[in-house]
Amino acid sequence: MAKRDLIRQARNLMLRSLDRVYPSGLTIRLLEQVMCTVDQNYGMDLMRKDIAYLLEKKYIEILRIDGNGTLADVRKDSMAVVKLTAAGLEITQDLRVDPSLEI
Repeated sequence: MAKRDLIRQARNLMLRSLDRVYPSGLTIRLLEQVMCTVDQNYGMDLMRKDIAYLLEKKYIEILRIDGNGTLADVRKDSMAVVKLTAAGLEITQDLRVDPSLEI
């Protein structure tokens, strides 16, 4: 499988995992564990890249106890929560198409 397809697959898995718990979210730590079940080499660096992309597209948001989170909250010891936005929910429910996520 080509590298771009693996990236798309990882981003789709992240969105689908968040869709399963919507309207709740997943902590950074739990989301990393989910991603590692599919690819043992998936680490925090790759996760930051995927989360950065999904944040830029406004498909997800990061929340902390004290308010909105940022990409700086994506680290192993973080208790920040990642949640789907309305736009992200539309992607997971196939109501909107994003060619950059299609495999």
